[in-house]
Amino acid sequence: MSDEEQPPGAKPSRAMGKEITMNPLQEWGEEVEDGAIYGVTLRRVRTETPAGESLAVPCSPGYVHYKTCKVRSLRAGTLQKLVENLLVEYQGNDSGYVPIFLSTYRSFTSSEKVLELLLDRHLERVGDEESLPPGSPVPDTLSVQRAIRGILQTWLERHPQDFRDAPDCLELISDYLSRDCRETPSPLVRLLQSLQEEGQQTQAQQECKPTTPPAEGDAETPGNTPTLLSYPPQDVAEQLTLMDVDLFQRLQSCHCLGSIWSQRDKKENRHVAPSVRATVAQFNAVTACVTASVLSDIQLRPQQRAKVLEKWICIAQHCRFLRNFSSLRAILSALQSNSIYRLKRSWGSVSRDNLNVFHKLSAIFSDDNNHEMSREILTKDEIPLRRTNSARNEPRPLQRSASQVRSTRQAQGTVPYLGTFLTDLIMLDTALPDFIEGGLINFDKRRKEYEVLAKIQKLQLTCRHYVLTPKPDILQAFYTHRQLTEEQSYRISRTIEPPADSCPNSPRIRRKLTKRFSSLLLGSEVFGTKMNGDRLSPSGSCSSCEMDEGLIAALCPPESTASKNTPEPLTPPATLLRDDLSRSASSPRSPSSPSCSLPVYNQQISDLCIIRVSMENTHGNLYKSILLTSQDKSRVVIQRALHKHNIESWRPDDFQLVQLLSEGRELTIPDSANVYYAMNTSANFDFVLRRRVKDS
Repeated sequence: MSDEEQPPGAKPSRAMGKEITMNPLQEWGEEVEDGAIYGVTLRRVRTETPAGESLAVPCSPGYVHYKTCKVRSLRAGTLQKLVENLLVEYQGNDSGYVPIFLSTYRSFTSSEKVLELLLDRHLERVGDEESLPPGSPVPDTLSVQRAIRGILQTWLERHPQDFRDAPDCLELISDYLSRDCRETPSPLVRLLQSLQEEGQQTQAQQECKPTTPPAEGDAETPGNTPTLLSYPPQDVAEQLTLMDVDLFQRLQSCHCLGSIWSQRDKKENRHVAPSVRATVAQFNAVTACVTASVLSDIQLRPQQRAKVLEKWICIAQHCRFLRNFSSLRAILSALQSNSIYRLKRSWGSVSRDNLNVFHKLSAIFSDDNNHEMSREILTKDEIPLRRTNSARNEPRPLQRSASQVRSTRQAQGTVPYLGTFLTDLIMLDTALPDFIEGGLINFDKRRKEYEVLAKIQKLQLTCRHYVLTPKPDILQAFYTHRQLTEEQSYRISRTIEPPADSCPNSPRIRRKLTKRFSSLLLGSEVFGTKMNGDRLSPSGSCSSCEMDEGLIAALCPPESTASKNTPEPLTPPATLLRDDLSRSASSPRSPSSPSCSLPVYNQQISDLCIIRVSMENTHGNLYKSILLTSQDKSRVVIQRALHKHNIESWRPDDFQLVQLLSEGRELTIPDSANVYYAMNTSANFDFVLRRRVKDS
């Protein structure tokens, strides 16, 4: 990046009494070099009055002097140019370049390749004082070496897992430092040695790890241990938060990138993004625990089952006070699941106060205005919701003003619902190309992705403010809780309350909240038959941590799996999201047009939109998001959908594209129609591929 005064004879801006308010930034255009494209911005900065310049009114405080600087930022380039720019921007004007690159490079290259380009520069032949021809690589001067060591230290501190996953990279750094005769900063050496020792200890532990029995005998006799709901709601919520905090702090934000997470269903990627998978598994475990606790005892009377529902509402409320939105969402999703939501007599026995709390908590995740409330609440230190008289185990909060809350609770941790960020990143990956003309890496895309990753990293820092004490008995009760498959849950639910014509007492809430989180972890594997100790609840999980519509307004199928086969009109959707979002199929767009709008779900913007297409007879559980342009005909969309569903062997001519409208209505798209213009834009952008009925 470079700064230079533009133009040289810049005159001061003058204002009598106050400074003129002007936009300090102005987009100027692009500069293209060999293997790189730079965006140029003119920045107005305030400077001291130049010496010797004559002013009309000398020493007047009303005169302000500005200069205009030209600032360049890399927008696209080859991998070598991107790595070289690390040296240019380390302690340069584009302070965000280094963290953006280190957080997103895994989507287009590997750690080994970056280190190879960064360290093996072949520049020792260039003297410190020799002049270089234009276009030559960055010289191996003392300042460059300091920048390299600074970048390595930042990399080791902020992304140590990169080197745990690739121990050969530690050897590359060690060899480089041993060849460098200049002074080596001790913090970098200590970080390197620490990671090397950690790797050796991990390897030794794996080699010497004994095979031990699973647990004590008490775990096999549940009757000897208290159940989870026998503990106070606040204690249960705190232990759920303790587990969520640990997982969220260990989350690697790079695993959330759409290009990484969207590929998880491929066989060769079964171990991709383990930190996100662990978060998904915990979410599913909480959801399954709620479902099993409500349904496991068939003999309970409706009033007794209502007490169980109230207990979980109370636990959810405590999760809200603790700002644990992950477990909060999991509990609410279980309560809104198909198996529990339909229990009209049980819900009819829940107190009005608890139902009101349930409605208020559910409203947090409303999809209004692109989930505005759930997004804003992550950054607010708001006054907690008023607790109800029925929550007798909780202390009643003091009614304080917002300023009092801020003064008495300066530092507060937050565990977010990860699905909001996963969806944002998947939509960005779908909407923006990885490469532009000439095969250059689209770094503008990485800048947009980092805006989402930075929010995750900021929330991870707040988790240090949690002070929670583990309670092994509660944790043991959670881990050993009974698990039910989805089929078992629904079968038990129908046994408890056989299907009826209506469910007047079920809570009438906006049930678009309910989505599948289990598909994020297991994809097609969620159709496994039984639960086991390692598979944490693909069955009872009803809310998707992936699909909380970051850039999308609402990603919920319009009806539930069971509602197609049963006469229960209020059965909530138990959808199993499989958003293996596609990479952009449109022609590459240059990052030179940052003003173009990104396509979003349920909106047509700039001749683009994102639709969801599922296969009929899969209960709407498996759908794929597809980028639709204004040029796409029906056959092209059908062919693309078949490709996304990994059934390319089927002929597009054997299917027809049908849009699902509200109240069970449908719109069949003609074979020769342009889907973008033929679709109903006032309805959800949900489509289904239906096999054509052959004439006999």
